[in-house]
Amino acid sequence: METRKLGVEDKKIILELEKLCFPNDRWNQEDWDDLLSDERATYYGLMDQDKLVGNVFTYNWKGEMDYIKIMNLSVHPDYRGNGYAHNLMALVKEELESSQLKRICAETRSSNKAMQKVFEDCYYKLSKVEENCYENPQEDGFKYVLEVE
Repeated sequence: METRKLGVEDKKIILELEKLCFPNDRWNQEDWDDLLSDERATYYGLMDQDKLVGNVFTYNWKGEMDYIKIMNLSVHPDYRGNGYAHNLMALVKEELESSQLKRICAETRSSNKAMQKVFEDCYYKLSKVEENCYENPQEDGFKYVLEVE
């Protein structure tokens, strides 16, 4: 396994993983075009040779809101349970340290217990529950924050 940055040229494999991991609620292709070409966005892909098996997608809000936002994190169903989400979260912390920012923000659905556990394992704190944050299906969002000194 290796982790590397992906870009617009990798959109096909990114969208395939998105469809698999988020069958009902995901960004459309146009959103991905915009985000993948934005210089403040970083898409880390976890690769098993040429196969994308996990990702973490971040957005650097330095100068505006002064935090890094985890936009998306997913692991292919066949690769779950091996600590890959935790490894991807470690990349985000490295990005935070190199950015000189002090905070990472993220969120997940109230039903996504596995992601909630990953956040808690990585020392993120639940900061807010936002009612009806998600659609398709409608669901509350759990907002998490990691602050570093």
